[in-house]
Amino acid sequence: MKRFALIAAALFISAPPTQAQDFSLLLFGASLHHGCTTCNLNQDNPGAGLEWAFAGDQDDGRWFARTGVYRDSFRKEANFVTLGWRREWKILGPLFAGVGLQAGYLHGSGHNGPAALPTVSLGGKSFALEVGYLPRVNVGSHHPKTSVTTFNLRWTL
Repeated sequence: MKRFALIAAALFISAPPTQAQDFSLLLFGASLHHGCTTCNLNQDNPGAGLEWAFAGDQDDGRWFARTGVYRDSFRKEANFVTLGWRREWKILGPLFAGVGLQAGYLHGSGHNGPAALPTVSLGGKSFALEVGYLPRVNVGSHHPKTSVTTFNLRWTL
């Protein structure tokens, strides 16, 4: 998986400089687990990633690629590479609200394989809070099904 993250990082770095406004830094920090009081899952999930919005526009939504690494709910390193789409609407002054979906490969968090994460976002042109939600998923062979809410910040450079 680290090889995938390195390849994605190389693609981000090699993109033309005219696309610089389409890059974002992702900061991961927390998750909430619902439905399992005895699982002892880690709710503090620090990490970082990069996003490259490579197609689309404000009216039709933006296509993006992401890669990142974070400390997962089992207190281990998790890595991912995804493609996604996000649409944002101006709601008041400089404030935007949006919805998105990303899908790709996740290595960690009790899962090694394809994964998807729907998100909602709230923020301005260069800074947004993203909240993801996974309904009732199996978090390992010895844990019951639990739902997960994730929180991250997106800072567009």
